[in-house]
Amino acid sequence: MGQPYNPNAPVQQARPPSMPQSMKCSSCGGPLSPGSGLALVVCEYCGAVTTMGSGGAAEVIQKHYMLENKLSNEAALEAGGKWLNKGVLRRKVAERSDLGQVTLRYVPYWIVPTSVVADFQGTKNVGAGAGTGMMMHGDTGAKKAAGAALFALTMAAAAAGSQNRNQSVNTQQQVVRVRDRIQMQYNIPIVAVRGYTKYQPDDGFQFQLQSKMNFDKRQTGGVDVQSGDVTEAEAKSQAAALSHKFAEKQAKTRVDNLESIQVYPTTYDGELLHAPVWFMEYAHKGKQMFIVIDGSSGSVIEGERPSFSLW
Repeated sequence: MGQPYNPNAPVQQARPPSMPQSMKCSSCGGPLSPGSGLALVVCEYCGAVTTMGSGGAAEVIQKHYMLENKLSNEAALEAGGKWLNKGVLRRKVAERSDLGQVTLRYVPYWIVPTSVVADFQGTKNVGAGAGTGMMMHGDTGAKKAAGAALFALTMAAAAAGSQNRNQSVNTQQQVVRVRDRIQMQYNIPIVAVRGYTKYQPDDGFQFQLQSKMNFDKRQTGGVDVQSGDVTEAEAKSQAAALSHKFAEKQAKTRVDNLESIQVYPTTYDGELLHAPVWFMEYAHKGKQMFIVIDGSSGSVIEGERPSFSLW
């Protein structure tokens, strides 16, 4: 299984191989002029992405896909407005905000398939009858069924004994210890442009990959297609870091107090996805904020909004 992931360990930055000042696209033969530090260069003629292989030779990325933009400018603004106003403590935030710049770009993301196994322990408050022992959930239905049956029998026996003694069942909460294992599969998107930190989702957002198609620049509608400077090796390191956060979030839904967790992520070779992304800037009561929307699904990838705004 390997070593547990340490979230405090620094992410090793894999420096992208240097590209020549000028080269030709391996797909269409068109001229390429890689910028300084770029690891992924998009051909302005055919849209193929060129990177430097491990042997130092330029090569075209074969697993290169895209999503179709399905949002007009008005639809994107509407989706952003609904997200701003969502919640009982937010009233007409969109209507009371000043809209800034709105841009649509095809942004490159590495999609990193990641398998996550996490062992954790903590405590949970339960009703009477559970005792103060250990709850072993595991991953098998048999164990969970056996635990549920034992719990039901304990409760029934306690109730029967109480009735015989004309006493009430103790309904006070008791604390039990929990040890459990999480197993999850993710297709973690890692933005392939180093300066686009606001475009990076960190709450488990995933693109709808069932709608992807082979990249075809003619399908972009003339929208700007971004090159990138993040290698696949870097993306895998970032995906491993995010998987720890996802596992911890999942573990906290199973216990009231998470005491410890060991996460074992495994990343696999992924693919490059150019996604249509709407980026919106706005100001609310003088504070600058932003919203990032997936142009294919209309879902919010990342963003900032007031915790509450009632007037």
